[in-house]
Amino acid sequence: MTEPNFNSSAPYNGGRLQRPADKQKYAVLSFRQVLMRHLGTMTIIATVAGALVSSAVSFGNWSLLLELHTLNYALGILTVLLAMAVYARLKDIPISPLQLAWIGYLALISLVEELAFRVFIPLALNNYLNLHISIVFSSLIFGILHYATLRWRLGACLLTVLGGIGFSRLLQETDDLALVVLVHWAVTFLNTPRPPIASARY
Repeated sequence: MTEPNFNSSAPYNGGRLQRPADKQKYAVLSFRQVLMRHLGTMTIIATVAGALVSSAVSFGNWSLLLELHTLNYALGILTVLLAMAVYARLKDIPISPLQLAWIGYLALISLVEELAFRVFIPLALNNYLNLHISIVFSSLIFGILHYATLRWRLGACLLTVLGGIGFSRLLQETDDLALVVLVHWAVTFLNTPRPPIASARY
């Protein structure tokens, strides 16, 4: 597959997740664009929201869990990576440097999004709203940002909102941020197992 012409005036017909665009240059068609548009935006939001609630955030319990169950988390990571390798083999996805970078990106964005939308933003909103409404509102922001940064279809964004609520529920039930990040990583890989364009540079 050749590198797409992002300046092309040809329309983009859309994909399983992404909405159509009048011109290809308006679509998200490369790993580089995902990094700049999505990871960049989410990192800024996580940084700002984290700064706003820094005095109220405590990672003590989560850090203790990491120390006490380091082996379990390591086995969990290895299990997810093995499952990814098997899935990639079944789907004929080559294990290239680009694919490995994509898997690393998915791990990073999972961490950033969990910090932003399951910890920092609900905590900030909880000063004005009750916890459940804060979680729903944060998950709505989560879905809207996927609509804007990745140009996802509305249906996919609604599922993202529900997924965000589900991740919040898992965090409440387990009080284990690392576990939630691990689950998020695995689910995100199943949803987007490869970069938008297999040959794209980043």
